[in-house]
Amino acid sequence: MTLIAHIFQLEKHKNIENYAYSFILFLHQNLTQDEFANHYFYFSYFENEDLKDSILKRLDGISFPMHKIKYFNDHYQMMKDINLVKYSDSIFHQMSSIKVFLFLFFHRNLNKQTSWVIWGGDLYHLFINKLGVKYKVYDFIVRRSVIKNLKNIMGIKEDFELLKTKYKTKANHFLSIYPIPSKIFSLDEYKKKHDKSIKILVAHSANRANNHKYIFEALLPFKNENIKITTPLSYGELDNIPKVVQMGYNLFEEKFEPINTFMKPEEFSELLKEINVAVFAIERQAAVGILITLISLGKKIYFKKGVVPYTFFTNNNIKIFDTNILSNQDYEKFIYMEEKDKINNIKEINKLYSDDNIISIWRTIFDS
Repeated sequence: MTLIAHIFQLEKHKNIENYAYSFILFLHQNLTQDEFANHYFYFSYFENEDLKDSILKRLDGISFPMHKIKYFNDHYQMMKDINLVKYSDSIFHQMSSIKVFLFLFFHRNLNKQTSWVIWGGDLYHLFINKLGVKYKVYDFIVRRSVIKNLKNIMGIKEDFELLKTKYKTKANHFLSIYPIPSKIFSLDEYKKKHDKSIKILVAHSANRANNHKYIFEALLPFKNENIKITTPLSYGELDNIPKVVQMGYNLFEEKFEPINTFMKPEEFSELLKEINVAVFAIERQAAVGILITLISLGKKIYFKKGVVPYTFFTNNNIKIFDTNILSNQDYEKFIYMEEKDKINNIKEINKLYSDDNIISIWRTIFDS
């Protein structure tokens, strides 16, 4: 029997919880009963009881076989207690914990049955030059050894290629796509918008990496147009929120609308319906779920050319615009997108993220 362990590291904000829940529910609904019987799910949750209780409550509401889920409040203890030897594959849905890498380093026999799904932040922080000496030593000795001998590394191809610029690895690469917590809208649900007021989404969180100042300054020439600036700030680097809010109000006054409260996926999907243009300036993979929903709604999206989401979507025949050209555009060109491009984007994103395509991708991974 092929047993597969899925391991999630929950964090203090709810995005990981929502993706974990959506993924588990998706497998439960799309694998056969015999296939699903081989899958088990483990969470380390940083002693965050709210996240633990939230997932348990949601799964209990759909009559989920709860014996398949177990929680731990310490990464290393989780690794010891799971008994990974009995699983043919242990899939880490993001892998950033030092304790996890240390455990795998000291139990090298497990590496060849361990797979890592790159989520973005767990890869990109390794390329920050300000890492301390101790971390660099750990990275050189521990991480390099583990990554070199992993069974599989999953995620977007561009992330895997970036990883290989820093680490040698024997791992196979597979594309992995998650069902997203927010809704993907179909072409039948698409409606042309003829709004007099243009709503602009700026970034997706309070993280400094979103470069809010860069986007605000690029949009400043449009201040006197009939616009609203919407900026989600309900999670991320919370100490950065006051600075972004002050900057937004100083530059755009009453036209700036920060979102400070966490919204459920269905509520956020409704908000995205009202957006006309979305602008991102982050230089790594991020906000993929939001991008997918926006694309399915026929919205115009700006993302920095050469950054992973831009490359991934354009390689899949989806039209994305380059944030770097904002300063060279007048207002009408900034908001305009051809109708044929909107319709093509909706068709392509629904094909790429269809249940049939996603389950086919994961079956390939499970059978590897």
